[in-house]
Amino acid sequence: MLVLDTARELPTTGRIWGTGGWFNPAQREALDWLTLGGLCGWNVQLAHPDELEASESLRVPANWMVVTGDPDKISARTVAALRRVVETQAVSIVVRSGVSGSAVAEVASVSREPDEISGRSLDWTGPGAGRSWQCRGELSASLVRTSTRARVWATLDGAPIVVATNRGPGTIVTLGFHPSEARDAEGVVTSLLRHLLVSASTVPVAWLDLESTMVLRMDDPGSCEQAYREEGFCTKLGEADWSRLGSELKERDARLSIGYVSGWVDDGQADRGQLKVSGRRPPRVPGSVFPSPRVRYEVLQGSHRGAVVDYESEYSGIRSLESDGRASVELHGYTHVHPDAQAWACAEDRYEAVAWYRELGRAAAASIVSRPQSEHPLVLGREGLRRFFGTDPTTLICPGDEWTNEVLELALDLGLRLVSSYYLALRIQDRFCWATHVCAPYLDEPDVSWLDSGLPVIGYFHDFDVVRNGVEWLPRCLDSWHAVGVRRLIDFRGLAAALSIRLRTSTTGGTVSLDVDRLSDERLDRPIRILFRTQDGSVPSSLTVNMAAEQMELPVFLKPHGVGRITLPARRS
Repeated sequence: MLVLDTARELPTTGRIWGTGGWFNPAQREALDWLTLGGLCGWNVQLAHPDELEASESLRVPANWMVVTGDPDKISARTVAALRRVVETQAVSIVVRSGVSGSAVAEVASVSREPDEISGRSLDWTGPGAGRSWQCRGELSASLVRTSTRARVWATLDGAPIVVATNRGPGTIVTLGFHPSEARDAEGVVTSLLRHLLVSASTVPVAWLDLESTMVLRMDDPGSCEQAYREEGFCTKLGEADWSRLGSELKERDARLSIGYVSGWVDDGQADRGQLKVSGRRPPRVPGSVFPSPRVRYEVLQGSHRGAVVDYESEYSGIRSLESDGRASVELHGYTHVHPDAQAWACAEDRYEAVAWYRELGRAAAASIVSRPQSEHPLVLGREGLRRFFGTDPTTLICPGDEWTNEVLELALDLGLRLVSSYYLALRIQDRFCWATHVCAPYLDEPDVSWLDSGLPVIGYFHDFDVVRNGVEWLPRCLDSWHAVGVRRLIDFRGLAAALSIRLRTSTTGGTVSLDVDRLSDERLDRPIRILFRTQDGSVPSSLTVNMAAEQMELPVFLKPHGVGRITLPARRS
């Protein structure tokens, strides 16, 4: 999939595309298309108009080209280059509708009128099986005028909003709406656009099956914040609690990602709390860092006097859950405390101010820069996970959702594949690209609308939710999400495994096969579901899959609308 960024929204030199927060959809059209393609498991590339215009015989290395930017500002030279491509190659080019008389309108034989339309019913009438989606509110689009050579592929309450025009072996597909604005307004538009790309493909196409899927994310095990901060004080889940959680997860064939903190910071106040590390009482030095899995802390003062925060039992419980295949750990910083731990230990507000428990944000940047990279919180945190869990993390979860781009760039260098905040950043080549349409609502806020897009949703919570509300809180939340449509509960390792492959189909003698390209040497230790569609809508009983030097014949499960599904088995070695 090639994205032609005519507005140059994305700087070619930057390694972080997007902000991690919401920003104007008019500024992220190209980014939204890139991340949608990445979440489908496709090879996505970015190009600029000068690259297209420079060649008289440019070969587009994709089935689809998506043109972003204001269609009325696309130069006649760029449109001429697009015309050359579509008239000589079997490529589908997606572009927003231009005003009457514009170069885009002329080549597409479709123009945008000044009037708007609105409605709730989306219907697909283009190639392949028909589909329908119902919006939750009124969706707006531009009125488009079509020529006799154009074909309507999708309508909004009967009015055309996706129109296709054949030119030579290729097709111009015109949208009567801004795709990012429409996706923000209605999640089902994402499903419509993915269906468009699949249906408009000139060859059989495969994509990742992430519908009805939730990634379960628990933050804060190992963190000293709950032992110190007055407002957030909480004990820890013990081995028995983790065992009960494991039973609930196993019953649902679910996996849990745990944002673990492997470094525990000592406040040095022996009169406030008794500290034991591996069963011994160490010297109390303010700002010292001990391994969280070895810590047991007893409160000696205040309203929580006598409470025991037992990290050893917590660690044992997590390890059991992990060995049973129900949980995996991810990187939640190193200490969850400002990296100048001595400054924290001397601060008068260290037990009240939440700002002290933000390890990777702007306030911490100067302290991080002042030390060698070997002492960076990400490096130390990864070493802690390696030491105590024997694993490298796939995902960075920043404490308090605070970070700098420099932190994210180091995460890239360390090989991480995802960053989870309210939105999700996925690694595309050597960049993190923020996917604004993959969100992380709190686990006790189930709503069917999160599933409208067909993309995964991140259900996040903290360990203190379970401590305070009881172990039964988690299954209650999971049952509520099941009631609104969640059918798979995976961890970040499973999502990262899916996003670490690229899917290509090939046809030999009329028989379709699937090539799975690996982007890294990581083990594919989670099963991966893949959907595919042939041009004629036929679904074979099995599909040949080629991955590295291995060839597999996998059974096909028939899905609606002429779609087949296979499951790529996990590889343990």
